[in-house]
Amino acid sequence: MRRVVPFLAVTFAATAWAQSKKYPPEPIDKDQEVAERSKLWDNATNPRSEPYRDLVADAKQAMSDRTDDQMRFAVDKLDQAIALLPRNPEAYALRGAAYMELQQWAKCSADLQKAAAMATPGDPPDPRATTDQRKRLGLCLARAGKLGDAERTLSEAAASGTGTGEMLMRLGEVRIAMGKLDEAIAALSAALEASDVPSHALTRWLLAAAYDRARRPADAINAAREAAKLDARFTSLRNPQIPLLGAGEIEYLLGLAWESNDPPRPEYALVYFRKFLRLAPESPWRKRAEDHLRELKTTVLPESIERKPGGVAAVDLDVARAIVRKHMPAMRACLAKVPNQAIEVKITRSGPRSAAPKVIRPDPFTRSRYRPPPPPAPPPDGVSVIASGELPFEATRAAIDAAARCVDPIASRLAMPVVKEKDAWYQIAFLVVAP
Repeated sequence: MRRVVPFLAVTFAATAWAQSKKYPPEPIDKDQEVAERSKLWDNATNPRSEPYRDLVADAKQAMSDRTDDQMRFAVDKLDQAIALLPRNPEAYALRGAAYMELQQWAKCSADLQKAAAMATPGDPPDPRATTDQRKRLGLCLARAGKLGDAERTLSEAAASGTGTGEMLMRLGEVRIAMGKLDEAIAALSAALEASDVPSHALTRWLLAAAYDRARRPADAINAAREAAKLDARFTSLRNPQIPLLGAGEIEYLLGLAWESNDPPRPEYALVYFRKFLRLAPESPWRKRAEDHLRELKTTVLPESIERKPGGVAAVDLDVARAIVRKHMPAMRACLAKVPNQAIEVKITRSGPRSAAPKVIRPDPFTRSRYRPPPPPAPPPDGVSVIASGELPFEATRAAIDAAARCVDPIASRLAMPVVKEKDAWYQIAFLVVAP
């Protein structure tokens, strides 16, 4: 019996050793072990650290939904977290980001400045987080009216070499607002050369604005047309991710975009520059907008006639434009009470119809009769007068309808070129704006 016990012990030990070789233990995560020890130490030395982390985690979860209600919920959680540990920068940085989403620029910049001041120099920085925080700080400072601080923040961030393209674009935007147009042009031109610029279209629109305000109209037109190649519907201007800097800046840039369009649409440009003057009474660019309006008022409208797709009838657009121009003053007078609206007029003209096709003799084998289908009927001749969808309705529907009813009989009397081809038609369109 005594001999058997050592034998069994050796056998079990050999089996365990073989199994341990076949299934080695999971490696220990040193970083996780250190983090857990640190967490235990923090909880032991500072009992507020655990509820602080829970509040911050709740705020992060809420902010991931990116809705205003959830952002306000996150701010409330971060208020509680900051009350627990007022010297910890994480909650300040997160609350600053939430305030930015809520477009509360002064609170955003104040929190982000506190977070930057509290950062521990010895901690290894996260380049991406640092870049995002600097970008947010620069954006919030600028929109809070602190242009000098914003310029310095964005300049330092761009010089660090991280996120250079977007930093340079936003730096150029700030310098336009400061009136430093040559420096703005340099920053925006450099942004176009960077590989990480988030929106080449918006950068080119801003560059067009800088050239325009620096009295370099040819360069402004070129930059705007390059932007339109990337953004034909002007989406980056109509729905920017972050509000553009300066009152009425969207309207100014849309006016510049339509004025520089190929072909130009001076009617839309007129309306947008007028709206800019109304929205930005204190803007330093009012005089430049007034210059644009003076130049646009010398344009003989319509500058161009648009041919709508579908019809194949020949029509001389130059002749049609000359006919419309004779009656344009009367049509424009109809819009005197709606100066911020444009009316689109569509005119359709068609030629004579072909005779009904004859029935072909019945086939001797099938004895069926075949009648060729008639050519498609053209749309009826007439005039359509509607408010342009390009512009939001700022006047009452009654006022717009009254303007359209005034334009309609004038447009209906226009002696447009006659269509001579059978079964052919054309449709042309032009815009009418207030004088």
